Amino acid sequence: MRKMLYTIWFLGSLLHVGCTKDNYIDTGISNGRYHGNLMQYMASNSYDWDSTILLVRHAGEEMVRLFEGKDPAHKEITFFGITNHSIRRHLLEFGHKRVADLDPGWCREMLLRHVIDGKLYRKDIPYGEPTTYGSPGTGGSYLTTLAGTQIWVFIMKQSKNGVVENAPKPIHISFMNSQPIFAIASGDIEPDNCIVHALEYNFALGYEQ
Repeated sequence: MRKMLYTIWFLGSLLHVGCTKDNYIDTGISNGRYHGNLMQYMASNSYDWDSTILLVRHAGEEMVRLFEGKDPAHKEITFFGITNHSIRRHLLEFGHKRVADLDPGWCREMLLRHVIDGKLYRKDIPYGEPTTYGSPGTGGSYLTTLAGTQIWVFIMKQSKNGVVENAPKPIHISFMNSQPIFAIASGDIEPDNCIVHALEYNFALGYEQ
């Protein structure tokens, strides 16, 4: 039953993503480029990211340095972004009142499961096709996060007036050890030290486990 619900939800999310022109949340930056580090970018858009900033700070100074571009081992990263809505949903589901109620070590682990080394642009992600139940399928790229876990990212092939090149190129991601595949709502946001692919609002923190 749960697998069936995931399948229905996944198909519905594809329809939703396919109907948007550029698959962008309103970031307030038309070209996706932001002059500042990742923490500064998130601070500039509190509607989507203020709880994410709290999560990063609660996870410790190591995470703050990473997101500020001050970690010499990871000067450039890609962040599959967890927005406020996903964090608040998790707090509500587990009876927490605020981010400070969460275990800092758990927060660090969850954040690292959303980060890979280097900048991964939409144009660098191959086309892929999921299986019937939304689990990893063919194509795409299998990547290792800074937590050491695997993710699968791919572009869903679409066509516009019969031409694939002219169609939107929605990014999707699977955290491998969870069933659903999630859409990226806004891709190629580029602070100085990072590429951000913001996850859809339906994503729930904890699906990475």
